Amino acid sequence: MIQIPDNSTILAPATLHLSLYKEILKQKKDCLGIQVLTLSSWLSSFYHGQPKSDIELLYLYKDALKNISVQNAFYSSKEDYDFLNACLDFIKMAKTYQIHDFPCSTQKEKDLNEILNLLYPIEIKEDQTKNVLSKLPDLENIYILKKEYSQLDNYWIQTLIYHGAKWLGEKQLLNTHYYSVANARKQMEVIANLIIENNYTADDIFIALNNANDENVLTQILSAHKIPFTTMQEVHTTSIYNEWISYLTWAKDMDLKSFINLVQILYPNDDYLIQYYTLFPEQFLKFEPHLSILSYEENEIIDSYQFTSYQRLEQQTLEWIQNHAFLFNDLDFIQIAKHIQNLHEQVTREDLNAFNEVISLVQDIHTYIHSTNDLSILIHQIQNLSANQKASFIEGILIGSRQDMTFLRPIVFLTGTNANSFPSLKLHSGIFDEAYVKNTALPDLETRIQHQQTQIFDCLSLCETLYVLYPQSDYQGKNYEPSSEIENWLKTKSTFITTPDSFNWITPNIDLDTKTAKSIFFKDTHFKGSISRLESYARCPFSHALKYGLYLREKEDITDIRIRGSILHHVLEVISKEKSDYTSLSKEEIHDYVEKEFSFAKKVLLQQVTWFNSQIEEITEKLVLIFEQLHNFESNWHMSIDKQEHKFSYSYPWNEFTIDLYGYIDRIDSSNTSFCIFDYKSSDKDIKLTEFESGLSLQLATYTLAYEKESHLIPVGCFYIALKTTPEALTYGKLNYRKKIPELSVTDEKDILDAFEVNRRLKGWHFSDASIYCDNTKQYLPTKRDNPSLEKVKDEWTQVVDSLLEDISSGQALPNHVADACKYCAYRSICRNLANEVEPKLRVEKEEE
Repeated sequence: MIQIPDNSTILAPATLHLSLYKEILKQKKDCLGIQVLTLSSWLSSFYHGQPKSDIELLYLYKDALKNISVQNAFYSSKEDYDFLNACLDFIKMAKTYQIHDFPCSTQKEKDLNEILNLLYPIEIKEDQTKNVLSKLPDLENIYILKKEYSQLDNYWIQTLIYHGAKWLGEKQLLNTHYYSVANARKQMEVIANLIIENNYTADDIFIALNNANDENVLTQILSAHKIPFTTMQEVHTTSIYNEWISYLTWAKDMDLKSFINLVQILYPNDDYLIQYYTLFPEQFLKFEPHLSILSYEENEIIDSYQFTSYQRLEQQTLEWIQNHAFLFNDLDFIQIAKHIQNLHEQVTREDLNAFNEVISLVQDIHTYIHSTNDLSILIHQIQNLSANQKASFIEGILIGSRQDMTFLRPIVFLTGTNANSFPSLKLHSGIFDEAYVKNTALPDLETRIQHQQTQIFDCLSLCETLYVLYPQSDYQGKNYEPSSEIENWLKTKSTFITTPDSFNWITPNIDLDTKTAKSIFFKDTHFKGSISRLESYARCPFSHALKYGLYLREKEDITDIRIRGSILHHVLEVISKEKSDYTSLSKEEIHDYVEKEFSFAKKVLLQQVTWFNSQIEEITEKLVLIFEQLHNFESNWHMSIDKQEHKFSYSYPWNEFTIDLYGYIDRIDSSNTSFCIFDYKSSDKDIKLTEFESGLSLQLATYTLAYEKESHLIPVGCFYIALKTTPEALTYGKLNYRKKIPELSVTDEKDILDAFEVNRRLKGWHFSDASIYCDNTKQYLPTKRDNPSLEKVKDEWTQVVDSLLEDISSGQALPNHVADACKYCAYRSICRNLANEVEPKLRVEKEEE
């Protein structure tokens, strides 16, 4: 154990003061005669005058660089925060080492020389280095805590040691352990296990993290094992910094992006502003109504309810703008400060500290702010502030970085020592990189590296027991190599170690009980919905529960492919209603119908006009192709279109409930005695008996039964009309490789036409002979082998629907889905850990053969 000297001044980083005082009290019972200071605070007593803050110096540098020549390679960076900061860091180092001459051989060096000559005359604290060195007394009572220090700190430490100061901390390493583990998380599990197995006292342990991002994982695992710990930096959060940043960014840019950010930070409850300006960005900063002067026109893209909601959004937005007119006035720091204060009814200590830090920055530089363009440096400086504070008390294991390792804890765990991150030597980079520094009088690279390596391994030797660990891979499985420096120092290879995971995944049960299911899905003893609702349950019960139980809404997007399909569908319906010979329309006539469908949306959503125009052309081209495909069928079909978008309802009692099914039938063709159901689909869809019996394809059957009951006509059949416009694949022929000499059979024109006709047939079911209504049923309405009779459909439809209702009422809601159910599901992200693909459940009773 290191003995704390009496009547001494100990120089140490602020983060370690609490640990030092704890050790002093442990050894001395009190702190009388012993002072603990940081290196910079101790040196400050030798400087005279009030030093300028870094942010003030950055503004002074910015003003000085107005005189830089246009030819200078760094001319465009003369106001850049990172560039000015790099210049300030280099000048601090140069003045500390009392360097006045800089390299001037290459063009880059000449350009930097011009910049340094403009900046060097600006006074900073480091100008007094020579004077401070001359004032240093004998320092025999000064002790410097041994740890890793930066290059600038090392300069002063070596100077103090030359004047009599001493190191506090000496080598005492007795035991070393070198382990490799599977990954970073396993590394933390192993540490927790080693602490428990060896019965270590938590107050004797320091865990040094090479990667600061590992802290969250480590603290979670220590908490899970009920091991007490303290992080050297207490994590605190405050919204003050973001509020200032968003306000100042808005004042600087005054654009839509900064305004939306301002609303998200300062006015999170007024999200209607974001909705409005996302939909209507062209209205930003116009402050005048756009939608209120428009009258609603029927169309398929924007319904009346949606348009009314848009008008309401606009009204709310304009009222908000009027009530917050001060946001659009000239920059006023006092007004900003008052406004941010008024946003906080309950103020925390972190809020006060953060507010004072920002105000301090503003006080330093407000005289340099002549326009909003001067705010950039201030914004960057606020972004670098943090509400995190030094630990206010220490309990249990101490967690910090490798640079915080000292003699204060006898047992040390050093993590993340793979070749990528250890020893992680600090080199000069950026503008003033090693290539530039080597031509200056600053210490050369070899000297600095040797000094850094010596520091690192001296600090590793301060503890009594050292555990070194490195992960063999990251969380993505990328391999890590061991550090050769560690292996050479320890003179051994690592030993692989592991420990069983203490975490056991339990699949949550999201099924509902019967009572809850009935109260949610059978409100007021009624089950209401379209037949597609039952189909959605057959595809995935969980998706059905989210949509029809929790009423989770899908994200709306005007560019959604499904919306495009409904527009195509609607335009087809309108044309066929108005024109009996609709399949013979010219392209220009079709274009006029499509243009009319988009006309209102183009008045409302101005930002989408370009996209709308492209859709008009695309839909027109598709309709031309669709009408060409339908023309032959229509000319051979002798029923006439009777109804389109026909609303139906189908109610019947089930157990103690009433089932109300409703929907719209796309097209009903009829004669005096019969009718035929058609449903338009944007894709190539077919109806299969197995899918019907599983509840996945009930639509056409339901339409048929509902309209039969309503009309008392005889159903001829029900079919899908595919609005498909994709071209057919055309092959020249096929090669037979099974022959000794490969044989080519060329596809003739008839085969091509036959393939085209097969792919353009209407797919569905016949319930009676359609030959009297169609001249060529084999070509247009072919009969399937598994085509069921109407009586079978009626019987099995009842069984299927009853089975689905039974499952819904019983509360089955797990995401046991059929194939492809997730393809367009809006809720994929919710059930990703539970989704389970299953075979469709057969919901009819089959007779035993």
